[in-house]
Amino acid sequence: MAIVPAVEPAAPLVEDAVPASDAPAADVSTADLSTADAPVTEAPVVAAPAARISTLRFTGDGAEYFRIWVVNTLLTLLTLGIYSAWAKVRKTRYFWQNTTLDGYAFDYHARPWPILRGRILALVLAFGYSMALDFSRTSALVMIAVLCLVGPWLFLKSQQFKLVNTSWRGLRFGFESSLAQAYVRVLPVLLLWFASTIASVLFLERYPWTIAVTAIAFVVMLPWMHHRLKAFQHGGVRWGDLSAQFNPCVGGFYKTYVLGTLLMIGLFLPTAFIGGIAVVLTRMERHGEVATIVMGGLIVLVIYVLGQPYVATRLQQRIWGASQLGPVRFHTNIKAFRLMRIVLLNGGATLLTLGLYWPFAAIAFARYRIECMQVEAPASLDEVSAGVQRRAVDATGDGAADAFGLDIGL
Repeated sequence: MAIVPAVEPAAPLVEDAVPASDAPAADVSTADLSTADAPVTEAPVVAAPAARISTLRFTGDGAEYFRIWVVNTLLTLLTLGIYSAWAKVRKTRYFWQNTTLDGYAFDYHARPWPILRGRILALVLAFGYSMALDFSRTSALVMIAVLCLVGPWLFLKSQQFKLVNTSWRGLRFGFESSLAQAYVRVLPVLLLWFASTIASVLFLERYPWTIAVTAIAFVVMLPWMHHRLKAFQHGGVRWGDLSAQFNPCVGGFYKTYVLGTLLMIGLFLPTAFIGGIAVVLTRMERHGEVATIVMGGLIVLVIYVLGQPYVATRLQQRIWGASQLGPVRFHTNIKAFRLMRIVLLNGGATLLTLGLYWPFAAIAFARYRIECMQVEAPASLDEVSAGVQRRAVDATGDGAADAFGLDIGL
């Protein structure tokens, strides 16, 4: 917003120019009118200060993270997965503490027990769902109803847990949403997600065409579902008394999904054709199952290395471009071809080393994605943070820190 200082009059008013007296008024005909057409000098208008752009930095080191990863992996295997919650805390804390903005590092404060509870709950729900589908139609419908009822609540608790345990400059983030808002946002997505399963349970024998209809509806609505969840995630963030907003961009999501699908189809056709020729030339048709597995793996690899980076970069640009935290806006200059190169090189190195290179690959991915992020503010972030008012941690925020630490990365 332009700042206009108070403008003092360029000259005194006529009534104030001549003191009240009995002196005769000046003869207008003899007055000096040479300045009548002189331009009026206006007071300068101070332009709004240019936006300040800050870039995130990542200082993680592959060799350093390799030691953390080895310990996490070994202890998780030895404890049959129980240590995975502690591993999650160590990993997340390492990545946050090595991410800086304007010289200040982020931090992660979560405790492992809520994460372990969340994972046990997720495992129980997943196991119950798979068993219910094999048991009976009624049990399957009951389990789907249970998932739809608890899903929005778990999604809300997951967002609260993640953000209330993350801080920058000593001030924790938060997630501001009511349970009713969570159901309004998330429940339609869950119903669409389970629509095909519900149709197969209820109508498969009498109306098999309903399966195709619900599957098509799911594909058509998938960008809308993704956009709806992201709007809920990013729109509920707060930092101190700054609240976030997410500007609708559902059209951008559809464009990204359509172009991504066309790209993957374009990658699938020539890869399958070349793979078929290779099978014929090497006479691998005698081992049809092996040839199918090899071709399938090759197709998936090509699509993942070449197609997935395009979709990931475009979605990241859409999501962060639509996000705002108070006066602070976000941008990312991530590029598909650059990410494709990182995936190709690091993925190849991970395969050649039988997975041992993965910690170095994870650091490379994180460094590129984080350092592509830019934060735009109307003033320096020091000034913005100085104006942020701390909010008292209420019972909701207190409880969120001990809620279920579910991993919901959409």
